[in-house]
Amino acid sequence: MALLGIVIDEGFLHLVGIFLLSGVKFLLGLIWAIAFVENDFLGLFISVVGGVFGSFIWIFLGHWILAKWVIFRQNRGGLNGPIKRFSRKNRFIVRVKRYGGMYLLVFLAPIIISIPVGCLVLTTMESNRFRLLILMTASVILWGIAIYFGVNVTLL
Repeated sequence: MALLGIVIDEGFLHLVGIFLLSGVKFLLGLIWAIAFVENDFLGLFISVVGGVFGSFIWIFLGHWILAKWVIFRQNRGGLNGPIKRFSRKNRFIVRVKRYGGMYLLVFLAPIIISIPVGCLVLTTMESNRFRLLILMTASVILWGIAIYFGVNVTLL
């Protein structure tokens, strides 16, 4: 019965919401943690772990999604004509890869782009998913610490 009380607790639900939101849009989860969590280290920890968990899910699930998308496009391309080889999205990916590369995208993904979109684009650039996970984890941790302590220092 005590476990049910913990699950229904409003503070616990805030932490679950921060965790889930950080896995999709890291900046919003971090802002929510700063605004509503009393313990700074708990808020930082929950948002960073949520961002890392979201990166893990989207890197490994994204690889499967992209494989299914290619199969879908190939099947559809046979019925509706050839597959378009160069689109705006493809040109954007080539431009980012040429001028900043994977590291620029890893750096910008948690804050500006979002973790799912960044991970899906990164899986098209790099085949080593464990390397992507390490780089995204480092980026999420660095952004989390920088923003969390940057905001807390300015509030003092």
